Amino acid sequence: MVKGLDLFRRRFAGRGRGFVLIGGAACHEWFARQALTFRATKDLDLVVIVEALDDDFVHAFRAFVDDGAYQTRERFDGTPELYRFSAPTQPGFPHTLELFSRKPEGLELRVGQTVVPVDATDAVNSLSAILLDDDYYGVLQENAVELDGLPVATTSVLVPLKARAWLDLTERQAGGERVDQRDIDKHRNDVFRLAAIVPGEPVTLPPKVRDDVQRFLDAFPADHPSWAAILSALSATFGRQLLRPVDLRSAVETHYRLKS
Repeated sequence: MVKGLDLFRRRFAGRGRGFVLIGGAACHEWFARQALTFRATKDLDLVVIVEALDDDFVHAFRAFVDDGAYQTRERFDGTPELYRFSAPTQPGFPHTLELFSRKPEGLELRVGQTVVPVDATDAVNSLSAILLDDDYYGVLQENAVELDGLPVATTSVLVPLKARAWLDLTERQAGGERVDQRDIDKHRNDVFRLAAIVPGEPVTLPPKVRDDVQRFLDAFPADHPSWAAILSALSATFGRQLLRPVDLRSAVETHYRLKS
């Protein structure tokens, strides 16, 4: 269970398509539908769909932040724009809300004078770069469905998002930047956790997005030493169910029409 998700759903169900739930909370929604437990997560990550944004969502979000009495209210000025709200004092609210927008127009969430600048983390910088890419943004828009009233990214887009985040963080680490290895491993494990539940029917991705998924998969051949750690992490979700590297790789190859 993701703390505060049910409350968020009650407050935002049916409020249009101005946002999409991504990240761990979106993954939780899909795994819960198969009576499986996704890894622990305390954040709600939301991507604003600027083209569909309306005042109703903006006003409702402001009220939600105020009602939760969030102690930390941060804003990262840039492109895209990020708002982060954490440490609510009222019970039942999500621990952290992160709201990303490709453009600041129409998104005025300066709640009082308590919003302070935020330094973007590795994960934030990675996701920001992804959302600025037109191909990824388009795939996200096209692969969101309503689950119990909330627009949620499908597993078909969550895998590419996670794969691209892994590629980005890994490349930056190789370039000498300090990157938290736990973030890298989290995205790697999540790709294969999702691979176990993606639909069997193939989907068509833009060439750039498909190539990124291919590059990710190529980094983990079936005999790669990382598989011991990957399967160990996946056991928290799937228990003793037999998961083989070759099968997880095949699921990704089939769903995204990759080279085997």
